[in-house]
Amino acid sequence: MRFLFAVAWRNLWRQSRRSLITASAMAIGVAMCMSMIAFMDGMYGQMFDVLVGQKLGHVQMHHPDYPGRNLLHDTLPESVVDEVRDVGGVEGLSARLNGYGLMGGERTSVGVKLVGINPSDEDALTHLSNMVIEGEYLTEESQNQTMIGNQLAEDLSVSIGDTVVIVTQGADGSMGNELLEVSGIFNTGSVSMDKSGAYLHIADLQNLFVLPESVHEVLITAPSKSGIDSLAESVRGVASDNVLVQTWYESDPQTAQMMSLQDVSAVIMLGIVFSVAALGVLNTMLMSVFERTRELGLLKSLGITPGQVVQLVMIESFLLAVMACVLGGILGGALDWYIVVHGLDMSSGGEGINYAGVTLDPVIHGEVRPEGIVLTLGSVVVVSVLAAIWPAYRAARLHPVEAMRQV
Repeated sequence: MRFLFAVAWRNLWRQSRRSLITASAMAIGVAMCMSMIAFMDGMYGQMFDVLVGQKLGHVQMHHPDYPGRNLLHDTLPESVVDEVRDVGGVEGLSARLNGYGLMGGERTSVGVKLVGINPSDEDALTHLSNMVIEGEYLTEESQNQTMIGNQLAEDLSVSIGDTVVIVTQGADGSMGNELLEVSGIFNTGSVSMDKSGAYLHIADLQNLFVLPESVHEVLITAPSKSGIDSLAESVRGVASDNVLVQTWYESDPQTAQMMSLQDVSAVIMLGIVFSVAALGVLNTMLMSVFERTRELGLLKSLGITPGQVVQLVMIESFLLAVMACVLGGILGGALDWYIVVHGLDMSSGGEGINYAGVTLDPVIHGEVRPEGIVLTLGSVVVVSVLAAIWPAYRAARLHPVEAMRQV
């Protein structure tokens, strides 16, 4: 085997220019694949933080009828929060009360989604206070304040300290109205919340909707994505029979389907690398076999078996792939570092791009997953070796006498 490796390595450098061009083309494909996967992982990671981390949570608790009907009176007692707060695997937990109403400023009014929260719990779950771009976060005690989205503030022409009026209908059919002071303006990245969303202290919204000590949902997060299923089972174990417990992908299959496009994009990138690697190796190995027909015939006449000829060609393609992986890994690592540290500016007119209801940051930073790098490099080696099967098979079928006659 050592002899075959030595011969294969020398054969690669007999046509050094061709070998270097092929390896360089494969390396560029590897580097581009690594960098694009890192970029897509960063983009989908940002979308996951907004759509799942802020909106859905990893695990949800609802009244069994609430997800399908979204009616005000389909509530859970606020005490369910204490039932699951000490469950193992719970990293963050927040109860919410949801509803809709009409919010008016001095000159105009807009339909809004009202979300009642416990400020400290919500901040621990979604880090909402970090998204306040003007003013201050809600106080722990109810003070008839509200935080509104930045686009909603523009539509209402209100600023910090202004008073807005909310008109809505309570769960008992009565009309509810309240004057609230705008304490903060936020930018969450969720288009719907930034354009028509308002956060209130949960006690204020409970009074407005006439739903004392009631919540519509409890959102729970796990320390990592891998712990979501086990967390859901733990919560189901302590929850009452009249409480619906779902993971985020069970409660919102559309979002789950959209997030699965992350894997599809990785497959597309790998498909590009497969094509470059396969065509490059196939061309190089076929040319090598054609050029060395007499040499291969001589080797077979000296006792080299067809199996050893196949091994020789396969080893050449393997060494070529390893060389491409080394070059591509170095170049791809440099590109990954730049994308992770500096990011790519995808802004349009100085603003972030909107995608699937999420306003992405103008500069998108990548995320590097070790499995993505291993999969890319491993795929190049496997495809390169597979692409060499036909040239190896052709070389193994050469007849020594006929091969040695060729010029």
